[in-house]
This record gives sequence, C-alpha cells and structure tokens, in this order.
Amino acid sequence: MSSLSLRQSGGANIVSIPKKILQMLNLHTGDKLDIHVEDSKIILTPRIEELSLEQMLAESPKASFKLLSEDKEWMHDKPKGKEF
Repeated sequence: MSSLSLRQSGGANIVSIPKKILQMLNLHTGDKLDIHVEDSKIILTPRIEELSLEQMLAESPKASFKLLSEDKEWMHDKPKGKEF
C-alpha cells in the first residue's frame, strides 16, 4: 500500500496518483474520475463515458466499413413491407 500527501495548488488541495497505479488502471492525464466518501474513505472511480456515434465511427478501423457480398445482396432488394 502506498501513502500520499495532500498538497495545495492555488485554492485547491491535490493528491498525485503514482505513475505505476495510473498504468495499472490504464488512466491518463485528463481522464475523469468520480469521487465519493464511504465509511470515512475517499473512493475514486474511473468515469466511463459513453461514446457518441461519431466518436465510435471515428475510432473504428477503416476496413470495418468495407461492404461484404452479403451486404450488397440486401442493398439491391426491393422493399418487403413499408420500409423506406
């Protein structure tokens, strides 16, 4: 177990998380953490942000957008019901 010291920076008190712990948790500068107190303990939890459709598409490999033969088959089919 590591121990940390509170430091003051401007009007805030801060604590530095050791690099080894950041690496273990795959955290990076700018990542957001949720904080709450439970049984007199400070608990920090990485915030998992939901990606927008645009972010997911931007991070997808370009090869995943290649049309497969099965995709091409249904693209040229006539509507079966009331779809557009």
